[in-house]
Amino acid sequence: MPLDFEFTEEQKLLQSAVREFAQKELTPEKAREYEEKEEFPWDLYRKACQLGFMGLHFPEEYGGQGLGIIEHFIVCYEISKVDPPLGHAIRTAHFGAELILYHGTHEQKAKWLPRLAKGEITSASMYTEPAGGSDLARVLDTKAVKIGEREWVINGTKTFITNATTFTVGTVLTQTDPNANPPYRGQTVFLVEKNENIEVRPLKNKMGWRASPFGEVTFDNYRATDDDILGGVKNLNKGFYLALDFLNVTRARVGCHGVATAEAALERAIKYANERSAFGRKISGFQGLAHRIVEMATKLELAKSLLWRTAWTIEKARKDKAYVDESIKLASMLKWYGARLAVEACDLAIDVHGGYGYLGDYDVERWARYAKQLELVEGTKEIQKNTIARLVLGREAAKYF
Repeated sequence: MPLDFEFTEEQKLLQSAVREFAQKELTPEKAREYEEKEEFPWDLYRKACQLGFMGLHFPEEYGGQGLGIIEHFIVCYEISKVDPPLGHAIRTAHFGAELILYHGTHEQKAKWLPRLAKGEITSASMYTEPAGGSDLARVLDTKAVKIGEREWVINGTKTFITNATTFTVGTVLTQTDPNANPPYRGQTVFLVEKNENIEVRPLKNKMGWRASPFGEVTFDNYRATDDDILGGVKNLNKGFYLALDFLNVTRARVGCHGVATAEAALERAIKYANERSAFGRKISGFQGLAHRIVEMATKLELAKSLLWRTAWTIEKARKDKAYVDESIKLASMLKWYGARLAVEACDLAIDVHGGYGYLGDYDVERWARYAKQLELVEGTKEIQKNTIARLVLGREAAKYF
């Protein structure tokens, strides 16, 4: 079977353009400023949108370029590699957009995707609840109750919501049939627009990733209609399955950010090791340290291969159902392994820098605080392993996972 590990010329041009933008705009000074102020980088986000980087996988009729997941991941990778926390904050400003893109009605896509592509607004996707964490299969505390022929009232609270304080449009998973057995067969995703019936409580003092706003979102008698059901009434009580399809992309994307973070940290470690002298020689000449760097470089190459294979498989799965299970497995592997690798690489970079690595001026301590978050979002590493187990061992063997 012929294999091609090269990007196309168009993909290389995109990669170069994103890299140039990131290196020019995502400076250490800006990254530290947004981190300290815990502010979302609206100016950088809008510049990325104006250059066409953010919505390039949207169809042209909705403000994008009609490109695929591979191109989308090229943007994610290159923007994160320059400064992982700041790059990720910019990239996740569209969190939830793929749900609208893949499952929304034409009217829903036409209303929101062009505004996202232009950088006019941000979006959010709301699943996690204070009492439930990663367990979406339970009876959700956020309920949508039908009160008329076409009207609904939503009440409940979602937490750890990315873009909670900035979003204009969001997708929220609700329980529409409390008697469904199993419970997830009675869940529905609604599109919501921030108004006076949505209360947001910012979550501050995060360990890392402080330029990306988190918060708790409470719905207090929020009114919706059948037109606000994602994809229309045909998707009533199908929200759990839409969420899983969406999470397949977002988990892989988190893994992509993780691999980019690992490469950024490794490059910093190598650069410093070749500059720093101790005991009469460059510290890169100490065998113990050299072996640690070699091991990380090898793991990085393996992760990059997994990354692009996963992106290719997810793209195939959108057209051919035969690839769906493989895409789910690889996405969870990439999310788990990419996030773990980011943590390990940042730890290595701090060790290489010694005491200086513990200081904010060298950035690697900020990257380390960010990297840990990658292991928590979009399902913990234990959730990823459970998903992988079902597909590797078989559902019967892993039915309790």
